[in-house]
Amino acid sequence: MTEITIGGRKIPLFYSTYEMIAIQQEIGCTAFQLKDEVFGIVQEDEDDPMSVRIGCVTDPEKTKKLGTLLKILGNAGLEEAGETGDLTTKWILRKIRPSMISAYAIAAMSVIVEGNKAEIPAEDHKGMVDQGLEEEQAKKQPGN
Repeated sequence: MTEITIGGRKIPLFYSTYEMIAIQQEIGCTAFQLKDEVFGIVQEDEDDPMSVRIGCVTDPEKTKKLGTLLKILGNAGLEEAGETGDLTTKWILRKIRPSMISAYAIAAMSVIVEGNKAEIPAEDHKGMVDQGLEEEQAKKQPGN
């Protein structure tokens, strides 16, 4: 589990379907829209991977949404660890250092990416058949 430190407090971050719903309700976007709505990720030069800008550092509305996202993920992580999820957006925004906003954004992104990974082990996919693809391939065979 990814853990961040805010205001001297270690906070584990956790993401599941429950948090997905909270994000939709409290931030007003899906987890897939966070890239634009919260993180504000822009690659200024598509040929230069180092030209990525994280907008939540300079946009106060995105910064506030990041605080809400960290509250949601942090409270979930605390609860999963058996602790009380008592974080507030105000407390988070008061305690994070402006120089660390992008680091917290990256931590939140990684937790959401990890939470969206499929749980089915690769070996369970063996023998799975895409019926539509199989039918298309059969049509392309000579004599069909």
